[in-house]
Amino acid sequence: MAAWLHAGIAVAVFLYALCFMTEYKDLFGLKLKQNAQISFFHDSILQVFNKQIFAFAVFGVLVLLLSFLLETFRKIPDKFALIIMELSLIACCLCCAYAMFNLQAIENYYTGLDFQYLRLESAGDYEPHFTTFRVGTGIYTANIICSLYYGFVICRSHVKFLNNQKKGGTRNG
Repeated sequence: MAAWLHAGIAVAVFLYALCFMTEYKDLFGLKLKQNAQISFFHDSILQVFNKQIFAFAVFGVLVLLLSFLLETFRKIPDKFALIIMELSLIACCLCCAYAMFNLQAIENYYTGLDFQYLRLESAGDYEPHFTTFRVGTGIYTANIICSLYYGFVICRSHVKFLNNQKKGGTRNG
Protein backbone atom coordinates (compact mmCIF):
# COMPACT_ATOMS: atom_id res chain seq x y z
CA MET A 1 0.00 0.00 0.00
CA ALA A 2 2.76 2.47 0.96
CA ALA A 3 4.62 1.68 -2.26
CA TRP A 4 1.59 2.41 -4.41
CA LEU A 5 0.90 5.58 -2.47
CA HIS A 6 4.48 6.68 -3.11
CA ALA A 7 4.13 5.76 -6.79
CA GLY A 8 0.96 7.81 -7.12
CA ILE A 9 2.44 10.90 -5.53
CA ALA A 10 5.62 10.59 -7.64
CA VAL A 11 3.45 10.69 -10.76
CA ALA A 12 1.49 13.64 -9.34
CA VAL A 13 4.73 15.55 -8.69
CA PHE A 14 5.84 14.89 -12.28
CA LEU A 15 2.50 16.10 -13.67
CA TYR A 16 2.61 19.16 -11.41
CA ALA A 17 6.07 20.08 -12.74
CA LEU A 18 4.72 19.97 -16.29
CA CYS A 19 1.62 21.97 -15.33
CA PHE A 20 3.65 24.61 -13.51
CA MET A 21 5.82 25.10 -16.60
CA THR A 22 2.82 25.98 -18.75
CA GLU A 23 0.79 27.96 -16.20
CA TYR A 24 2.77 31.20 -16.58
CA LYS A 25 3.61 31.02 -20.30
CA ASP A 26 1.78 34.28 -21.03
CA LEU A 27 4.57 36.19 -19.23
CA PHE A 28 7.08 35.22 -21.92
CA GLY A 29 8.57 37.65 -24.46
CA LEU A 30 7.78 40.97 -22.79
CA LYS A 31 9.86 43.80 -24.30
CA LEU A 32 8.72 47.06 -22.74
CA LYS A 33 10.77 48.70 -20.01
CA GLN A 34 7.67 48.93 -17.82
CA ASN A 35 7.44 45.12 -17.85
CA ALA A 36 11.14 44.47 -17.26
CA GLN A 37 10.49 43.21 -13.74
CA ILE A 38 7.95 40.68 -15.05
CA SER A 39 10.27 39.63 -17.84
CA PHE A 40 13.09 39.16 -15.31
CA PHE A 41 10.75 37.14 -13.11
CA HIS A 42 9.79 34.85 -15.98
CA ASP A 43 13.19 34.42 -17.58
CA SER A 44 15.53 34.41 -14.59
CA ILE A 45 13.47 33.15 -11.68
CA LEU A 46 10.56 31.12 -12.99
CA GLN A 47 12.43 29.29 -15.74
CA VAL A 48 15.26 28.30 -13.38
CA PHE A 49 12.67 27.02 -10.91
CA ASN A 50 10.86 25.13 -13.70
CA LYS A 51 14.08 23.33 -14.61
CA GLN A 52 14.74 22.48 -10.96
CA ILE A 53 11.30 21.04 -10.24
CA PHE A 54 11.36 19.11 -13.50
CA ALA A 55 14.73 17.60 -12.51
CA PHE A 56 13.32 16.76 -9.06
CA ALA A 57 10.26 15.16 -10.67
CA VAL A 58 12.43 13.06 -12.99
CA PHE A 59 14.52 12.03 -9.97
CA GLY A 60 11.30 10.98 -8.20
CA VAL A 61 10.31 8.85 -11.17
CA LEU A 62 13.81 7.32 -11.21
CA VAL A 63 13.44 6.47 -7.52
CA LEU A 64 10.15 4.82 -8.40
CA LEU A 65 11.85 2.79 -11.14
CA LEU A 66 14.65 1.92 -8.74
CA SER A 67 12.05 0.69 -6.32
CA PHE A 68 10.71 -1.64 -8.99
CA LEU A 69 14.21 -2.80 -9.95
CA LEU A 70 15.11 -3.54 -6.33
CA GLU A 71 11.72 -5.25 -5.96
CA THR A 72 10.76 -3.36 -2.83
CA PHE A 73 7.18 -3.31 -4.09
CA ARG A 74 6.82 -7.10 -3.85
CA LYS A 75 9.52 -8.34 -1.49
CA ILE A 76 11.10 -7.53 1.81
CA PRO A 77 14.18 -5.50 0.88
CA ASP A 78 17.63 -6.82 1.66
CA LYS A 79 20.16 -4.56 3.37
CA PHE A 80 21.55 -3.17 0.10
CA ALA A 81 18.10 -2.36 -1.30
CA LEU A 82 17.03 -0.86 2.01
CA ILE A 83 20.02 1.48 2.18
CA ILE A 84 19.66 2.57 -1.45
CA MET A 85 15.92 3.16 -1.10
CA GLU A 86 16.20 5.00 2.21
CA LEU A 87 18.87 7.34 0.82
CA SER A 88 16.82 7.90 -2.33
CA LEU A 89 13.67 8.64 -0.33
CA ILE A 90 15.55 11.06 1.92
CA ALA A 91 16.87 12.80 -1.21
CA CYS A 92 13.29 13.03 -2.52
CA CYS A 93 12.20 14.63 0.76
CA LEU A 94 15.04 17.14 0.60
CA CYS A 95 14.18 18.01 -3.01
CA CYS A 96 10.56 18.58 -2.04
CA ALA A 97 11.50 20.73 0.95
CA TYR A 98 13.80 22.79 -1.26
CA ALA A 99 11.05 23.17 -3.88
CA MET A 100 8.52 24.23 -1.23
CA PHE A 101 10.93 26.82 0.15
CA ASN A 102 11.56 28.23 -3.33
CA LEU A 103 7.88 28.06 -4.23
CA GLN A 104 7.09 30.28 -1.26
CA ALA A 105 9.84 32.76 -2.21
CA ILE A 106 8.69 32.85 -5.84
CA GLU A 107 5.08 33.40 -4.78
CA ASN A 108 6.15 36.34 -2.60
CA TYR A 109 8.08 37.86 -5.51
CA TYR A 110 5.14 37.23 -7.85
CA THR A 111 2.79 38.99 -5.42
CA GLY A 112 4.86 42.17 -5.67
CA LEU A 113 4.86 42.35 -9.48
CA ASP A 114 2.99 45.16 -11.25
CA PHE A 115 0.91 43.73 -14.08
CA GLN A 116 -0.83 46.97 -15.14
CA TYR A 117 1.32 47.46 -18.28
CA LEU A 118 0.90 43.97 -19.71
CA ARG A 119 -2.00 45.13 -21.88
CA LEU A 120 0.48 47.33 -23.78
CA GLU A 121 2.09 44.13 -25.07
CA SER A 122 -1.17 42.44 -26.10
CA ALA A 123 -1.32 40.35 -22.94
CA GLY A 124 -4.89 41.40 -22.26
CA ASP A 125 -6.25 41.66 -18.75
CA TYR A 126 -3.84 39.49 -16.85
CA GLU A 127 -4.93 38.15 -13.49
CA PRO A 128 -2.24 36.69 -11.21
CA HIS A 129 -2.55 32.91 -10.66
CA PHE A 130 -1.86 31.78 -7.10
CA THR A 131 -3.64 28.42 -7.11
CA THR A 132 -0.67 26.69 -8.70
CA PHE A 133 1.55 27.75 -5.81
CA ARG A 134 -0.91 26.36 -3.24
CA VAL A 135 -1.33 23.10 -5.16
CA GLY A 136 2.45 22.75 -5.33
CA THR A 137 2.82 23.19 -1.60
CA GLY A 138 0.18 20.51 -1.07
CA ILE A 139 1.73 18.09 -3.54
CA TYR A 140 5.24 18.52 -2.15
CA THR A 141 3.98 18.11 1.42
CA ALA A 142 2.15 14.93 0.39
CA ASN A 143 5.29 13.68 -1.33
CA ILE A 144 7.36 14.21 1.81
CA ILE A 145 4.78 12.39 3.93
CA CYS A 146 4.46 9.49 1.46
CA SER A 147 8.23 9.16 1.04
CA LEU A 148 8.77 9.07 4.80
CA TYR A 149 5.94 6.59 5.24
CA TYR A 150 7.24 4.34 2.48
CA GLY A 151 10.74 4.48 3.94
CA PHE A 152 9.37 3.61 7.37
CA VAL A 153 7.36 0.67 6.01
CA ILE A 154 10.24 -0.91 4.10
CA CYS A 155 12.58 -0.40 7.06
CA ARG A 156 10.07 -1.94 9.45
CA SER A 157 9.50 -4.94 7.18
CA HIS A 158 13.26 -5.50 6.92
CA VAL A 159 13.69 -5.34 10.71
CA LYS A 160 10.71 -7.67 11.27
CA PHE A 161 12.17 -10.13 8.79
CA LEU A 162 15.54 -10.08 10.57
CA ASN A 163 13.87 -10.57 13.95
CA ASN A 164 11.85 -13.48 12.63
CA GLN A 165 14.99 -15.04 11.21
CA LYS A 166 16.76 -14.73 14.58
CA LYS A 167 13.81 -16.29 16.41
CA GLY A 168 13.65 -19.11 13.89
CA GLY A 169 17.42 -19.65 14.13
CA THR A 170 17.39 -19.97 17.93
CA ARG A 171 14.48 -22.43 17.90
CA ASN A 172 16.16 -24.69 15.38
CA GLY A 173 19.59 -24.47 17.01
